[in-house]
Amino acid sequence: MRDVAIIGGGLVGLCAALVLQHPRRSVTIIEAGNFAPRPVAGLAARSIALSISSVQILRALGLWSQIEAQAAPIRQIHVSARAHWGVTRLRARDYELDALGYVIENQVLSDCLLQAVLGCAQIELQQDAMFASIRQDTWLDIGYHQQARRRRLQAKLALIADGARSQARAALGIGYQSIDYGQTVVISNIEVSRARTDTAYERFTTGGPLAMLPLGGKRYACVWTMKPAAAEQLCREDDTGFGAALQDWFGYRLGLIETASPRFSLPLQRTRADALKAGRCLLIGNAANALHPVAGQGFNLALRDIACLHELFCEQSLDDLDNAAIARLGDEFERQRLREQRRVIRYGDGLVTLFSNQLPVLGQLRATGLGMLDLLPALKAQAAFSGMGLGFGGNRLLRGHL
Repeated sequence: MRDVAIIGGGLVGLCAALVLQHPRRSVTIIEAGNFAPRPVAGLAARSIALSISSVQILRALGLWSQIEAQAAPIRQIHVSARAHWGVTRLRARDYELDALGYVIENQVLSDCLLQAVLGCAQIELQQDAMFASIRQDTWLDIGYHQQARRRRLQAKLALIADGARSQARAALGIGYQSIDYGQTVVISNIEVSRARTDTAYERFTTGGPLAMLPLGGKRYACVWTMKPAAAEQLCREDDTGFGAALQDWFGYRLGLIETASPRFSLPLQRTRADALKAGRCLLIGNAANALHPVAGQGFNLALRDIACLHELFCEQSLDDLDNAAIARLGDEFERQRLREQRRVIRYGDGLVTLFSNQLPVLGQLRATGLGMLDLLPALKAQAAFSGMGLGFGGNRLLRGHL
């Protein structure tokens, strides 16, 4: 019998295991893939943006110094709208912070979390373990396939972290709502001739937002949202054609686009689970909410899910919790997380709607709004702290302490 089972061993599942492990609490991660070495670096690497709230959580786990050495800080965010004059600038120094956030390669972060998990005696990692079933009674009975054999795991609590198309969520009978944004995101790493290594750019275009995130040196991560047909055409372009298109839409704030990695694209949908709990099972990460990348909140929101769980279960022995007690904690988790999740969803969807609308009059209004925001410190501070994940209340992990 394990105390906690985590279905899904991606970045969210690994973080959840590290947060919830305890000298008197055992944790098992059930992961369908495996963590065989994948040496990916340079222009081919995928990246993720970490908000300050996520930095605090990683600091509480004792991992931040190792991660920070391999991350690129964002000390300024430059927000603009293509073909319009309005600009807003968010600066870390205005809030007495060293950075507004950081960008790190996915593989680097995954490797760091994995090493911490493997070094923890309370955490068991089951790789190549394909989830099959889940049954709830007094305890949980979880079935999975591994090495062509059917295996079972009993646990007192399960966290569902297996992504937007969660099989475990479906097995629990929890439905979800899906919204197709009618957009596709094209992702590529680029090298520029005039880097500003601590500045991130968010540029709103008629097709969708275009983000440029610093990776250190001359490298930037390009996250470009557009209509599906435009994305399909752009991905067929060679490096020169892609660079020219990006230059035209982004401009010359970083000089010339010199090199681009191979592109890949993903259709954008938002999925939202109908509930965050079912008995002894709680949903976190993309299994609960899969968001549009415009606000960069997906992974960061998931870490705040985990921070909430830590607050609820911090010193709680699961041996003392019957089904009724677990249900009460699940209700409290859902109450707390739904409040923030709904605000983040409304904020992201609002940006998509506002800045993807092609009506000419809205273009002028958007430009005026960005210009006014830059002149209103209180509103700009609210936007900055929401983006950093510090505008939704706090707990011990968000203060950097376990």
